[in-house]
Amino acid sequence: MAPTVTGFRALLASAALSLFAVGAGWAEPATSSDTDLKAQADVLFKHLLAKPNDLDAAFRFSEIETKLGDYEAAIGALERMLFYNPNLPRVKLELGLLYFRLHSYEMAKTYFNEAIASPDTPQDVRDQVAKFLSAIDRGLSANPFSVFAQMGLRHQSNANAGPESEIVRALGQDAVLSSQFKRTPDWNAFGIVSAHHFYDFGDERGDGWESDLVSYYARQFKVTRLNLGLIELDTGPRLTLDTARGTSIHPYVLGNYVTLGDHPYLGTLGAGVSLRFQLPGGAIVDPGVEYRDRTYSNSKDYETATLQDGHQIIGYVIGSGPLPMIAGLTWQGRITYSKATATYKPYAYNDFTAEFALPYSFAAPSFAQTEQSWTVAPFVGFSYTPYGAPDPLIDPSITRLDRQWRGGITLDMIFYKNFGFALTVQYMRTVSTVPNYRLRDLIFSGGPTIRF
Repeated sequence: MAPTVTGFRALLASAALSLFAVGAGWAEPATSSDTDLKAQADVLFKHLLAKPNDLDAAFRFSEIETKLGDYEAAIGALERMLFYNPNLPRVKLELGLLYFRLHSYEMAKTYFNEAIASPDTPQDVRDQVAKFLSAIDRGLSANPFSVFAQMGLRHQSNANAGPESEIVRALGQDAVLSSQFKRTPDWNAFGIVSAHHFYDFGDERGDGWESDLVSYYARQFKVTRLNLGLIELDTGPRLTLDTARGTSIHPYVLGNYVTLGDHPYLGTLGAGVSLRFQLPGGAIVDPGVEYRDRTYSNSKDYETATLQDGHQIIGYVIGSGPLPMIAGLTWQGRITYSKATATYKPYAYNDFTAEFALPYSFAAPSFAQTEQSWTVAPFVGFSYTPYGAPDPLIDPSITRLDRQWRGGITLDMIFYKNFGFALTVQYMRTVSTVPNYRLRDLIFSGGPTIRF
């Protein structure tokens, strides 16, 4: 989900005002008309022809052309300033802002990164850059529609989530695990498409209608009863509460449909609401709450799936932001708490999950034929999941409690325009009070990507 357009407008205005105050000796009367500004621009242009290395005059000329809406002329003046003095972080910030206004986001990102590359860059410049890099990286430029898609292969050392030991519990006794449920490595072919759309209502506040769609399908090579399909949509208005702070609210409705083993498995209807806060340093935080009503379907491989019927309440906080000590380094985090009911009480559970990642974006190698960055993102996660009651079919004296740790790394590479390749390695371990659910899994996945 993406920040509101109003947040960009407020940030842009704030950054521009702070920069326009820098031109020493070139203060402008507040009542200057466009005619006066054009006259001043003509005088400055002639002055710069005779003295092109007058940086104060060049900055003043850029300021005036920006106010007149001639961003290309303003860019030309600022880029000439960098020719005479390349160590001007505020000028690079202003160039980034101008390219941002022209919707040239890759050029904007280049200048923003250059503006904070020097250890001598002032902190206020770093703060401004952080806000815009966060906006660009989250795909929330003027483009109201964005799509990401990937196809690829995945290998799991434990595709069917088989337990570590062949000795499990059944009816409160030790039992030997059936061969069909033993840990089984497998490959699958998968495809994922995610789309985000924001319809701008066109008001001054930046209100609009926001929608997200995710679809996924994975087909196993051997354990076909685990073929998984999913499509989920959430949609609703995003309404600005505070334009100066970029605060907004997003009530939404949602629905999904899941198949397992190529048979209907789960249908969900629900609703939620989230808030968005823009914090100092470019961080964005989205707390929210969500309700889901879940209806399961039985099939030949899952004859008791309907015992999981019930509702789920989820509270969450999602956040992301730049880490200005290293150019290109950002953080992402998610904390959720959910409570799920079920017709069969042993399937009811509470769950606490925390996940954290450190994406680092860097210039692509020259052979990649792209101006877009590559990103490497190490990540970790932990889940704590106590269940509602002992399962007498497994062990009437033990209530299931799972603790799961996971960690890994993703490399997202762009090679040509919007085409790329992504690789992920992940290790997961679950420790449970019930031996049937103790497991380990090592996962490798990769495949070509496209985004626009």
